[in-house]
Amino acid sequence: MTPRSIAEHTAPRTIAEHAAAVLALAGLARPGTQRLPLFDAAGLHLAADVPARFAVPPFDNAAMDGFAVHASDVAGATGDTAAGTPVTLPVAGDIPAGAHAESCPPGNAVRVMTGAPVPPGSDIVVIPVEQTDIPRGPVPLPAEVTIQDVQAGRDHIRRAGSNVGVGGIVARQGALVDAGTLAALVATGVREVKVTARPQVAVISTGDELVPWPGEIQGAQIPNSNLPMLAAIARAAGAEVTQLHARDGAAEFRSLLGSACAEHNLVVTSGGVSAGAFDVVREVLEGTDAAGSSDGAAWFGHVAQRPGGPQGLATWRGTPVVCLPGNPVAAFVSAHLYLAPLIRAAAGETRGLLPHERPRVRASVAPDFPRPKPGTTLLVPVRLDYGETTPRAEALSPLAPGSHMVATLVGCDGVAVREASSSMGPEVDVLLI
Repeated sequence: MTPRSIAEHTAPRTIAEHAAAVLALAGLARPGTQRLPLFDAAGLHLAADVPARFAVPPFDNAAMDGFAVHASDVAGATGDTAAGTPVTLPVAGDIPAGAHAESCPPGNAVRVMTGAPVPPGSDIVVIPVEQTDIPRGPVPLPAEVTIQDVQAGRDHIRRAGSNVGVGGIVARQGALVDAGTLAALVATGVREVKVTARPQVAVISTGDELVPWPGEIQGAQIPNSNLPMLAAIARAAGAEVTQLHARDGAAEFRSLLGSACAEHNLVVTSGGVSAGAFDVVREVLEGTDAAGSSDGAAWFGHVAQRPGGPQGLATWRGTPVVCLPGNPVAAFVSAHLYLAPLIRAAAGETRGLLPHERPRVRASVAPDFPRPKPGTTLLVPVRLDYGETTPRAEALSPLAPGSHMVATLVGCDGVAVREASSSMGPEVDVLLI
């Protein structure tokens, strides 16, 4: 999508089409990069490939607790216990984990612990303690050991660099610096990394009827649940979030939008995207400024989904604006479908962004599970029960989609995606959230 090139479609978009259009704005929403000490980068995405400074393993080490010996000294014990001939060797030393390697004289054994360096020598093998006459567990260093069996072809040694060598790529650009990535980078000697900064996201709710909680409610006003809900979804996707609210006036919204776009990488709005008399989001983003020229490019229309059919997407002074419907359940499912992947993409994520790439489970549903209307994809917030062989999805609201039923969102595990067809079976795909 490029500025001033978006036109409203006469036919509804599919979910896949709208998701692709939203993700096309990721480049405009992407913040800068920075180099950080490794532990300060936790939760961010790598902005460059990271090579190993250390090999893993850094040296040949024992894969089992046991005894290091020369293979030629125990050749007669090869095979199962019945067929082999036990071999008894004097024990010449002890190598705990963290100690320096000791040599193993021919005709001798050296006790070695898991992870400890093995003695030098091209024919050194490690015999697990279970294949000797020495009991398992903490015992004094024996004077001799009897090798009762040797597994042919198994030396029980982890070779230096067999996981990754010095200079090998440990983590690729776009990888999340999570627990596993931290462990890998520490093990390979990495001290600092280049990462994409957290996107700065402004969440703007609209509507005179909404009161920031815990403000005083008067008359027909209601608590503003959309604002903290969308802020939480944005933070979970990796954003730094500012929460703003605009009343139903085009001038106020235009001013707030301008400052939000100037100070943030991405703006998301809720409400005001349809054809109502007070739908200021659409009015401003589709309108013109005082000089008569458009401030950006906008698409407003329908996506073939329920809830959340009315959607909007724009650029305003170079900043992407994702416009979600105002009904809370519609905003909830739309934010998980479109907003969260856009934030993750802007943060540097490269995988699992499009709907068909998202983590999901196949779950069974009851015969009365909600069914979509023809030509529409039904999106149902569900709770998953893993107590049976096949996961079971239970609609959080018996009146699904129930786009206004915000009190049914408690305990939501995912969004069931049900396409309209003549052969809807007893199972659905559930996008995990």
